[in-house]
Amino acid sequence: MKNQLFRTTPLLKNVFKQRAGPQILLKYEFLQPSGSFKSRGIGHLISTKVDELKKKAPNKRGHVFASSGGNAGLAAAVAALELNVPCTVVVSKATRPRIIEKIRSYGADVVIHGNHWKEADTFMREHIMNRVDHIKYEPIYSHPFDNPIIWEGHSLMVEEILQSLKAEKICISKLKGIVCSFGGGGLYNGLILGLQRHKLAEKIPIVCVETKGADVLNTSLKAGIQVQFEKITSCASSLGTATISSVAFQNVKRYGSKSVVIDDSEVISTCLKFSNDTNIVAEPGCGATLHFGYHTNMLENVLGEKIKDDEYIVLIGCGGSSTSVEDLKELANTETTRYSSTFEKNATDELIAPICPATA
Repeated sequence: MKNQLFRTTPLLKNVFKQRAGPQILLKYEFLQPSGSFKSRGIGHLISTKVDELKKKAPNKRGHVFASSGGNAGLAAAVAALELNVPCTVVVSKATRPRIIEKIRSYGADVVIHGNHWKEADTFMREHIMNRVDHIKYEPIYSHPFDNPIIWEGHSLMVEEILQSLKAEKICISKLKGIVCSFGGGGLYNGLILGLQRHKLAEKIPIVCVETKGADVLNTSLKAGIQVQFEKITSCASSLGTATISSVAFQNVKRYGSKSVVIDDSEVISTCLKFSNDTNIVAEPGCGATLHFGYHTNMLENVLGEKIKDDEYIVLIGCGGSSTSVEDLKELANTETTRYSSTFEKNATDELIAPICPATA
C-alpha cells in the first residue's frame, strides 16, 4: 500500500449542537486526497494491480478503467495520477458537471453514458475497455464498490478508529454503534471486514443509511431477495446504484445490521446545517449519516436502546466532492417547491373526494 494514496484521518468529537445524549465521534474522511473514503479502497485496488503487473509483465503499462457515480471515479483519477498510469472514467448522465470537471483536472478521460451507474458500467466493460491497445496496456478494472481488494482498503478505517479510541482511553464496550451511508455496500463491507479482524462484528452494530429513491438495500431486505432499481430518484447521486454487493446483503442479514431510509429533504437540510456549523460542504450521500448526529433520538429508536451520555457512536463522514453550497441551496428550493405542489394536490384531492364516489 502506498501511503500517499490515502491518509489516516482523525476521529473527533462533534457535539452537533446537542445538549445531551451520547458522545458523537466523527471520522473525517473529507480529508482524503480525493475528498472521500473512496481513496482508501480504490487506491488500494489500483496500487495492488499496478504492482502485480510490474511483476507479471514489466514491459506493459496499466490503464485504469473506472465506472462511477462520481466519487469513485475521482478517487481512481487521483490514484492513477499518483501512480503515473492512464485513466478513463465512465459516469452516468446523473453525474454533476462539478465532479466531472474535477475528474478531468487529474488527467483522466471522462465518458458520459447511461442514466445510472449500472448502465455506465456495462457500456464501459462491453465497449470502451475493448478498445485499449493490449500490446502496450493491461486494463485495470476499478469497480466502485464490489471487490474484496477495495473492502480491504476500506477496512483500515476500523484499525484507525480502534487506535483513536485507545489513545483517548475509551473502552470498546462504550462504543454502541457505527453509522455509515450505504450505496453499493463497499464501505459497509470494509467496516465489517475490519470488525471481523478484531472479533467485533457481532458486538458493534452498524447502521446503514440510505435516501428514499436510492434505497436498494432496504427494499431488498423487505423483499427478502436482492432487487435491482431501474431508476434512481434520490438527489444523493453518490448512493445511486441500481444494485448492491451480494456480500453486503448477506453481511447485513448475518450480523443484523440496521437499515434506515431518510427523505431527501431531511438530508439536504442536514447538509446545509453541517456546512454552516463546520464550513465543510457535505454532499447528500454523506449527509445521510450526518443526519443522525443532529437526531440522536432517531438512532436510539433504530438501535432499540437508550444510549447513555458517557457512551459513544461513530459516524463515518464519508466525504464527497460532487456538491457545492449553491447546489444544496438549489436542491432545497427544489424540494420546497415539490413539497408545496404535493401538498396543494393532496388538499385538492381531499376537497373533491366526497364528490367522486369510490367504485368497487
